Amino acid sequence: MSTFETSPHVVRPQQQRSRAALAKIVAAAEQLLRTKGADGFSMAEVAEAAGLPVGNIYRRFRGKDELLQAIKYEITARIEEAVGERLSERPFENMADVIERFAAATCETFAADEKLYFAVFAAQRGGTSEMDRIGARGRRRIFSRYREALLPFLQGVAGDKVELMARVSFHIITAPVLGKARAADEALSDLSWTALGDEFGRAALAYLRANMESIPKRA
Repeated sequence: MSTFETSPHVVRPQQQRSRAALAKIVAAAEQLLRTKGADGFSMAEVAEAAGLPVGNIYRRFRGKDELLQAIKYEITARIEEAVGERLSERPFENMADVIERFAAATCETFAADEKLYFAVFAAQRGGTSEMDRIGARGRRRIFSRYREALLPFLQGVAGDKVELMARVSFHIITAPVLGKARAADEALSDLSWTALGDEFGRAALAYLRANMESIPKRA
């Protein structure tokens, strides 16, 4: 379900007509993002593509930054929803099952609209903008779902090690996903999304298994 009607970055529509206009604006903006990138279009172009007066856009978004933030909030929610759905299909067979489902759900979501994700994630600026903060908050929520699914397979491991192992294994998978989404690494760009999920999922699982074997267990 779309977050646009409840997003903190959108003036919330009250009537069906307003909701329909919002949907047109968002669809137009997302298509321009795919074809021109975040820096390549104006609010006037969004209005033209949506078939609406530009004033209609500004009644819902104070400016282009807020429009981009709303789209980032929405696509982050799509990842969270995909991960949540995949990890809710319990019971898990084993730890490998958790990793495989998480990596597959994440990569499949990015693969489904690669150009849009590239445009939005490439628009982040050094960790200090609202775009970056939206992403960081989303990652924390997604990590919480992953951690919850993983914890039953880390029983007997000391508490501080459990948290570290969950975070590092999460990062092993998500860092290359974001690197590929931003086209920040040619080696990652050459991998398909399926291959990336498989390869780094295996790396995360190997890390977890190695640590399970080597660290002291709780008495």
